[in-house]
Amino acid sequence: MKLFQVIAILIGAALMIFTIVPAAERPMTGLQHDLEHFVAFALFGMFAASFQTKTSRLLLAGTAYSLMLECLQIPLPTRHARVEDFFVDSIAIFLGIVLVRIGRSCLLRYRSQAQNLS
Repeated sequence: MKLFQVIAILIGAALMIFTIVPAAERPMTGLQHDLEHFVAFALFGMFAASFQTKTSRLLLAGTAYSLMLECLQIPLPTRHARVEDFFVDSIAIFLGIVLVRIGRSCLLRYRSQAQNLS
């Protein structure tokens, strides 16, 4: 779990850096803008799900992080804070966290049932 937490922190730091560097210096993936955001933030949410805290707190923190990143762009001349990006980023983090938490719960339930059968 610690490795996943370190990866989550590194992804979060990379997202912040890519958010505040001049637009011309940001790496381009070739994906459509919203899809690029969705993939990056969903990946962040999936690794963030490894933190041992309540899901509701993680979801709130993810939403706050998305809002903070958009607000950081307001004073930057080559960047643009967008409400649409905030929504896409927040939804992606939300889905990343929830899917991992549901998957982990199903896996634990399956293992428990398999253990009871043997």
